[in-house]
Amino acid sequence: MKKIYRKEWFIILIALAVGILFLFVPRIFTNYPDLSEKYATKVFPVLSRPVTFITSLCPLSLTEIIVVFTCLTALFWLILVILRFRHSDDRKRTAFRFFSVLTVLFAVLSASFTLMLGIQYTRIPLETSLHLNASQKSPEDLKEVALWLAENIQRTREILPEDENGCMVLTTSLAETLNEGSASMDAAAVLFPELSGPDLRAKPVVLSHYWSYTGITGMYFPFFGEANVNTDIPASQLPITICHEISHTRGIAREQDANLAGFLACLNSSRIDFQYCAYQYAYLYCCNDLYKQDPDAYMEVSEWIPEGTWRDWQQASEYWKQFEGPVQETSTAVNDTYLEANQQAEGVLSYDRVTDLIIDYYFTYVKGQ
Repeated sequence: MKKIYRKEWFIILIALAVGILFLFVPRIFTNYPDLSEKYATKVFPVLSRPVTFITSLCPLSLTEIIVVFTCLTALFWLILVILRFRHSDDRKRTAFRFFSVLTVLFAVLSASFTLMLGIQYTRIPLETSLHLNASQKSPEDLKEVALWLAENIQRTREILPEDENGCMVLTTSLAETLNEGSASMDAAAVLFPELSGPDLRAKPVVLSHYWSYTGITGMYFPFFGEANVNTDIPASQLPITICHEISHTRGIAREQDANLAGFLACLNSSRIDFQYCAYQYAYLYCCNDLYKQDPDAYMEVSEWIPEGTWRDWQQASEYWKQFEGPVQETSTAVNDTYLEANQQAEGVLSYDRVTDLIIDYYFTYVKGQ
């Protein structure tokens, strides 16, 4: 091996070793959930603060900027690499340098992902930390929870403002609503300290309408510590999405845990639209299970749902129907693979576990007090 290549070989091997090592770190932490919990609550907040402080200085979604820039310039960079390789006096060395850059990038991304999100997938489940009663519940229990949700839907929906179509609208501007995510999470953290964390503003995605073709309502980008939100979605879905993504910035990685955290945050918000969003979001999950177990009970509880809520649900259904297609199917498949690779064996079905968690929350913290 020529001496001039030793440096490149050294960089490639070290970077590969570091990158692969960090990929396996979460699997090691899987066997030590208490250690993962300490990392998520003690180390991660300190480690992520400089990153989130810098990225929060920009009101725009840096994630969106990077994605758009990469897509628009990908062909340019590919052509540039090819031309540089073809006109190089030492193509072998150029290739070594190119791969050394790629492996260093791989190491940096691997380390960033693991430290900013990967380890948090192995922490103690939120339902365990909150001491939820996970015992088997009967159809009667499910009906009781659904009725509790329906009554609160009725109470909160009747005082919400509506648009010309009779659908709910947010009680404040979009900017104030995005800011409310951290405030709501802080309110919930008074009762559940596991939800505490830094105050961050959820960032709106400019190309949200086109993002809806993927079926995604929000995304936490660990490399920037950003909570990105699809602001084109119906207002009835926006508060829970904001709080869900904010929960990821606070070290809550699992989707079922983030769903529960988002529900608790909206429930404890000072804003009535956030509270309404929590109740109707939870009801949609619970009533689906109730219908399967006891159709008559489902019809009885459904009578409590006000007309305005039915309009909200119809609006949401029509909104998402226009984006159905291969892009959404591919996005779901990719997301499913990603979740399975990160300690969530149920894949995208983990989102649906929120029904059990809400039932447990009701019997532990609502009825149990």
